[in-house]
Amino acid sequence: MAQYVKYNSDGTIEKWFPGYVVIDGLMTIINPRNPGEHGLELILQAGYVEYVVPEHVPVPRTSPDEDVILNAVKQLLASQVESLDDATALDVAALFPAWADKEGKAVSVGERLWYDGKLYKVIQAHTVQLDWTPDTASSLFAEVSVEEWPEFVQPTGAETAYNTGDKVTYNGKHYISLIDNNVWSPDDYPAGWEEQ
Repeated sequence: MAQYVKYNSDGTIEKWFPGYVVIDGLMTIINPRNPGEHGLELILQAGYVEYVVPEHVPVPRTSPDEDVILNAVKQLLASQVESLDDATALDVAALFPAWADKEGKAVSVGERLWYDGKLYKVIQAHTVQLDWTPDTASSLFAEVSVEEWPEFVQPTGAETAYNTGDKVTYNGKHYISLIDNNVWSPDDYPAGWEEQ
């Protein structure tokens, strides 16, 4: 059965159903039976018209969403950001792939990934697992930093070892590595470091 509505001058809309009328969400019983042909004439005389569902006309979007734009910029710049030096990379850290998006994928030494507002460099090739977060898996990641004297981080192998000229802060003092492949702290191998 068709649905009938009446548009009132006060802006309210009355919806007629067999046996009752709904006026702005409130139901009023008008006739408990189906009105039949004669009743339909009365409904139309009372100002009701058959309700026709308006045809939905999609409105074309005039510009893409910001997320769509950001993803397009990231794709465009993906190959270019990898060649940036660390200082420049830190300025545009949001353009690097997000660590969480790499779950289950292999990452290579030297790749930089965004995690929790910081940029990290892969120091050991591996397949990303959600329980090996860059901030806690120091054998897999190192935070990208341009500090002249970054904190000493215990190397886990050749890929994370310090080389001749590398600067560190260790127990509040500054040291420069005197050898390549330096995997020892200044306490463990003092001959490998020069205190400044």
